[in-house]
Amino acid sequence: MLAITTGALLQKRVRAAPIDVLPLQNALGLGLCVLVAPFEPISFEASWSFALPLAWLGIVISVFAQLLFYRLMQQGDLVNVTSLFYLVPVVTALMDAVWLGNRLAPLEIAGMIAILAGLALVFRRTARE
Repeated sequence: MLAITTGALLQKRVRAAPIDVLPLQNALGLGLCVLVAPFEPISFEASWSFALPLAWLGIVISVFAQLLFYRLMQQGDLVNVTSLFYLVPVVTALMDAVWLGNRLAPLEIAGMIAILAGLALVFRRTARE
């Protein structure tokens, strides 16, 4: 969380359009993967169960979610934007329950409620100011 928040603070200073910055970031990430790949065992089976998650990660997360994140940073309060990172485990657990049929444990539900309550406090406080 510290690294993401620090990166968000630094990114807030960049005045280039997100659509111009995103290809550079992805190219650098790909370059790092190419450097690391020879040292890691890589095997996969080409199938829909591989292709669909890959497309989700490559298109929805890597492009649309990052563009949305940059847009929110440029238009809003950085505290509110970085607070949204706490929604990631909540959304992931809910997607797991809905799409894969895994049941949520009571402790997981309690954690989600705590996260949502904390976010409600952050956004309510900001709305008053």
